[in-house]
Amino acid sequence: MDQASPLGSILGNRYRLLEAVGDGGMGRVFRAERLANGQTVALKVLHREFSGVDQVAQRFEREAKVTADLSHPNIVKVVEFGDLNGRLFLATEFLDGKSLAALIEGARTSGMSVGRTTAIMRPVLDALEYAHGRGIIHRDLKPENIIVVPARGPFTRERVKLLDFGIAKLAEDAQSKGQKLTQLGLVLGTPSYMSPEQAVGQEADVRSDVYSCGVILYEMLTGRKPFEGENLQVMAMHLNSVPTSLQAAAPDAEIPAAVEGVVLRALAKRPDERYQSARELRDAFDRAARSRAANPYISGLEKTVFASPQRSLAGSRWLGFAIIAAVLTVLVGDHTRSSARSSHTPGRVAVGNDSARGSQPPSRTDEPAQPGERVRRTSRASAGESTERAKHAAKQVRAPARKQAQ
Repeated sequence: MDQASPLGSILGNRYRLLEAVGDGGMGRVFRAERLANGQTVALKVLHREFSGVDQVAQRFEREAKVTADLSHPNIVKVVEFGDLNGRLFLATEFLDGKSLAALIEGARTSGMSVGRTTAIMRPVLDALEYAHGRGIIHRDLKPENIIVVPARGPFTRERVKLLDFGIAKLAEDAQSKGQKLTQLGLVLGTPSYMSPEQAVGQEADVRSDVYSCGVILYEMLTGRKPFEGENLQVMAMHLNSVPTSLQAAAPDAEIPAAVEGVVLRALAKRPDERYQSARELRDAFDRAARSRAANPYISGLEKTVFASPQRSLAGSRWLGFAIIAAVLTVLVGDHTRSSARSSHTPGRVAVGNDSARGSQPPSRTDEPAQPGERVRRTSRASAGESTERAKHAAKQVRAPARKQAQ
């Protein structure tokens, strides 16, 4: 907020400000406590100087209303919004995680792996598919607006949340151009992630969000943006320049050609040449990620992770049954042969011989094996033979099993 409202102060008898966690052009974001129930929230408060500016207030209220109407596990949840002491505010769930921008910065030298990129962007594209289906276009997608919350225990999962619908566009309002929220120097989007049509002030649609996702994918995989420079230069590059191939941008990263093809298609200059929906982009990237199994440099574990679920499940089930059957067959056969040998072996050969040999103890080298010792030796030999046969049988079964699973 401002100097008149220090941390620890109470806003409108409803929120206690605990910590400043962000500062933007329109307002500041605090970690705050909701006094009514003790809930921790992220509280965005509009700067005082913008409270009387209609266009800014409309944009702020639009974010609140649009986000409140969306209910999706990968979109931040709105607690409430309104006016407190003449200050517009928006309270959302507090996300104790890191922005995707921070994660990219940590992998700047080599980029993120294809698997990690998929794990983060799939939920984002799921959220966009949901929003697009309700006529809402984000128009300001960037790593700062994606929060990754790590798993906090063995029974929790990582969560990915999309936020900041401040300049979201309702598709059905496209025809009403009387009031524009881009006046007073407010940039409609972020230049580094802006689609070509946004750069020239044309109408944005779902394919504009697809382009922005393409920029994010490029940056995640290579550690750098496709176009870099001053804002105006970058906007011109979005319109006219061809991005460097991902493999050239990150020569040390293992980026399959199929994955690069998906990203570059999402970055097509003409909307008609891109994927036509978030769902199309998500499905194409998933297929390209699975194609990594054809790469000889990919580990067996990654091949399993990215394998088709149906093929992987069927193959692994068949392989497991075959190995178990082979091992049981070997063990049963060995047990039968061992029992047969035991039935022909005298059970009491050495019993009673001590008295016939006199009082001196017999020599160790000449002492015949006791019945119990002979059985133990036979059992150990049988167990060793069984283990070796089981291993050999399992190896013979695995090869055809793998071919069938593939």
